[in-house]
Amino acid sequence: MLQHGKWECLLNTVEACVIHAWPDVTDHFPFVYCVERLNNEGKYTEWEKCFDILNLDPKPVADCYNSGLGHKLEVQYADETKALEPPHAYVPWVVVNDQPLYEDYTNFISYICKAYKGSNVPQACLGLSHLTTAPKDTLKPLNHVCYKEEVDVKSTSTLSEIISSMMASWINVLA
Repeated sequence: MLQHGKWECLLNTVEACVIHAWPDVTDHFPFVYCVERLNNEGKYTEWEKCFDILNLDPKPVADCYNSGLGHKLEVQYADETKALEPPHAYVPWVVVNDQPLYEDYTNFISYICKAYKGSNVPQACLGLSHLTTAPKDTLKPLNHVCYKEEVDVKSTSTLSEIISSMMASWINVLA
């Protein structure tokens, strides 16, 4: 569902193509973050600058978009979102190991660290004094989320700032 018009549709399709072109999260995430940062600053028409900023070749993304594959990928992602159990009720709908975090999404790093099974522990996990273990049934959505049925610019802006800050710190972990 698109709430923000043609630019949201275009950028969703571009981001689907970016993920397709560079499937490794360390390759596509900086581009998605760049586009979303520009979008949050009201500079959504400047998204193509992200190719130059990150020194990426725009050809595979343009080919994906122009061939119609991007639209097919976007539809696939929409179908995956519609199939979520429990169904998503607001944005952001953060899920770790198939479990929604509800209003505790700002602690997503704790959940990821708890779920991480690798031997090389990410630096973001080293400084955590606790790992979140709140029972699922105690986590309920709060008013600072954006419900599908609502568009509240003020709460969305605050939410965007929170997510932008979290993403910036996560990029530092990936770097």
